[in-house]
Amino acid sequence: MLWLYKGSGSSTAPYAARTRVGAGWDGYDQLVVAGDLTDDGRADAVARDRAGVLWLYEGMGKATALCTGRTRIGAGWGGFHRLF
Repeated sequence: MLWLYKGSGSSTAPYAARTRVGAGWDGYDQLVVAGDLTDDGRADAVARDRAGVLWLYEGMGKATALCTGRTRIGAGWGGFHRLF
C-alpha cells in the first residue's frame, strides 16, 4: 500500500491526513520521489522492481491522480543498494 502525506503549510501540523494512493507497490524494493525529472514542473517518482528494472512515474500534480502509468527507464540497477 502507498500513502500520500500532503503538506499542510503549517509548522505545528505539517501534514494533512494521509490519502491512499493505491496498492500493488510491494513489487518494488526502492521508491524515490526525486523532484521534477521530466522538466514539466511536477514531481516525478522512480521505482525499482525486484529484477533491477527502473520505472518512471511522471507526476500529474493532483492528489486524485498522482502519476501517469509507468515508463521503463532501464535494467541492471539491482546491484545498487540505494537509488538516491
